[in-house]
Amino acid sequence: MKDLLIEAIGKKADKDIYILGKGSTIDEFDLGALKDNIIINTNDTELLLPGEICVFHHGWVLDVLEQKGPQAKLYISDRSVVGADSSISAEYVANNPDNADFLLNRFYSSDIHIESSVLISALKIANLLSKEIGSNKNVYLLGFDFTVKTGFTDQMPIHMKESEKEYVEKTLKAQEHLLEMLLSEPDRLSINIKHVGARPYSSFTVDAFKKLTDTNRYSDIYNISSRNKEDSIVKVIAEITTNHFGDRERLKSMIIASKVAGADYIKLQKRDVESFYSQEKLASEYRSPFGNTFRDYRHGIELSHDDFLFVDDLCKKLGIGWFASVLDYPSYLFIKQFDPDMVKLPSTISEHTEFLEAVANDFKKDVVISTGYTHPDYEKFILDTFKNVRNVYLLQCTSAYPTANEATQVGVIRHYYNLSREYNNVIPGFSSHDIGSLCSMMAVAAGARMIEKHVKFGDVSWSHFDEVAVDLVNGDYAKVVDDIRTAERIVGSEIKEVHSTEHHKYWVNK
Repeated sequence: MKDLLIEAIGKKADKDIYILGKGSTIDEFDLGALKDNIIINTNDTELLLPGEICVFHHGWVLDVLEQKGPQAKLYISDRSVVGADSSISAEYVANNPDNADFLLNRFYSSDIHIESSVLISALKIANLLSKEIGSNKNVYLLGFDFTVKTGFTDQMPIHMKESEKEYVEKTLKAQEHLLEMLLSEPDRLSINIKHVGARPYSSFTVDAFKKLTDTNRYSDIYNISSRNKEDSIVKVIAEITTNHFGDRERLKSMIIASKVAGADYIKLQKRDVESFYSQEKLASEYRSPFGNTFRDYRHGIELSHDDFLFVDDLCKKLGIGWFASVLDYPSYLFIKQFDPDMVKLPSTISEHTEFLEAVANDFKKDVVISTGYTHPDYEKFILDTFKNVRNVYLLQCTSAYPTANEATQVGVIRHYYNLSREYNNVIPGFSSHDIGSLCSMMAVAAGARMIEKHVKFGDVSWSHFDEVAVDLVNGDYAKVVDDIRTAERIVGSEIKEVHSTEHHKYWVNK
């Protein structure tokens, strides 16, 4: 059986796996661009894009195959496919209360069953393939919308009568529940399941996934042009934080999109999960694609040493800087090994003065410090503590998500600008939690030389600071960067000069 699976995928063992459904969102993808990957068809989706493996149960699929001829390399079913190159016969397990509880046991067994949810069977095949290949493969679910309300693909006939819609809706919801059961136990899986859609557990929106495939198509991503201006003095930071969700492909796309939008740096985040939070907090219930506890979630979105090496290499080749917020001393030491040009000490740890002092005594390059939720005495502490570092980027910040325009206190940036005249290593800036770009533009006018803005990759509901994060996918972030650069041009130089466009003047007769 395993030999047949490996034989079916041929030379694609190093490729990602795509499982195709028939929801209406499938029509938004360029499926032809996926043909070099491993494709698993469910039911008759080979009419959309013939794959290596097809999994099905229903008899009407045989009628479709008879009309079009079988195109997949391997069929897995409880039915015989006439004319198939290769097939595996599997027992069909109907969905009923007596066996539903045993689905997970069947999923992790070495035997193949055809479940009432063919998607689960397809995921089982993907899981077996991953085990056999010896690496945890990414498995993307396309066209699984789990509702009849948004319709189905327009590219092929749908075998459903009007009277069946309510029944099909309940069936789809049952299938979705089974998928959520699998997603709740990521540690047991040999695959990384990535649903594409608008569900609470989705890894990508449709638009974000399309952006992901676009960036992966660059023949030479290291020659990507940037919208940045060489004469810009304001450093613009795309604050990714943890909105990469621990996914390297998403992270890569976010870095590329930030570069294209014109950002000077991307910023990540690092914390030592087990020591930063209480054990009670870590054990608390928290639903995410990584599991059902807050510990699962936090570990799932943390980047590894190899991930940071990847970031460092990618950013150097792209020509964009990177740094990270460090929330505790172990994380500071972790990030320090990459020899960063700057580190960030966020507002959230402003009361951890021993940690801040330890960084000040050890790190002599640039330090970025946000002042959200602090009083003027914190400013004095920073000025006294960090007087020996190369530069202190002092960022006005209001720790509200989102921040109302009236609460951004852009005037504080002018105060920091005046401080910079007295303290040579102080550089004023703004950490923006407001909506839009007006306050960032005003921050430039007030003297800001660094502006941070949270970014995300598609509108995924569990994004970090989702309300204030600006989307890299739909062009919103590029618009923010453009507005900041426009503000720079409007502010211009502090040295008064006569412009060539000036002409109205009453000259004194001599």
